[in-house]
Amino acid sequence: MTRAKFTRLGGFVTLLGGTLWVVSFGVAQAISPQLTGILAAPAILLLIGLIALQARHATGGGPLGVTAFAITVVGMVMLAYGSVGRLVVTGEIFGLAYGPVGFTGLAPGALVLGAGAVLTAISVISANVMPRLSPIPLLVGATGVAAAGGSALARQLLNGSPADIFPLELGPLAALWALFGLGWLWLGYLLWSERPKATTVQ
Repeated sequence: MTRAKFTRLGGFVTLLGGTLWVVSFGVAQAISPQLTGILAAPAILLLIGLIALQARHATGGGPLGVTAFAITVVGMVMLAYGSVGRLVVTGEIFGLAYGPVGFTGLAPGALVLGAGAVLTAISVISANVMPRLSPIPLLVGATGVAAAGGSALARQLLNGSPADIFPLELGPLAALWALFGLGWLWLGYLLWSERPKATTVQ
């Protein structure tokens, strides 16, 4: 499969992932915050879309693009796992044991994913391989995802609260969480609708 065909296929998968992200947000926000397991599907689809996006701008992304890609991959995997599981960290530093420290649900993954997606959007803009302002919705939405994850994680660590991200109480964060999915949907459309440039023979 050529790179052009792969990016088009990845664009279509990203369309599905962005749509499911918005739908799953609506379900977890409006119906039940316990239904976060459905976020695993859009996270996996968006991971495929991220790979396609990386393939599209890899030559111009540079170190920032590689770093952003790695952080976003880790964030998506953490989010998918956190939607159905619980992360517990324990260990030892200089002979001093710590833990177990439990991270509940989506918060850690959302924080890492949001941060990585911000860098991804910036790297796509700097690479200038897609319409210049096309990553802006993703960039703005990713800040909300990171903020939602960070605030929930802070509550878990500082207050021992088991509360996760949903339901989002702050209107702006809820809007930015949805915008994140719409940003991926828009990039997916651009990747899917892109046609290979015709080669002229002289």
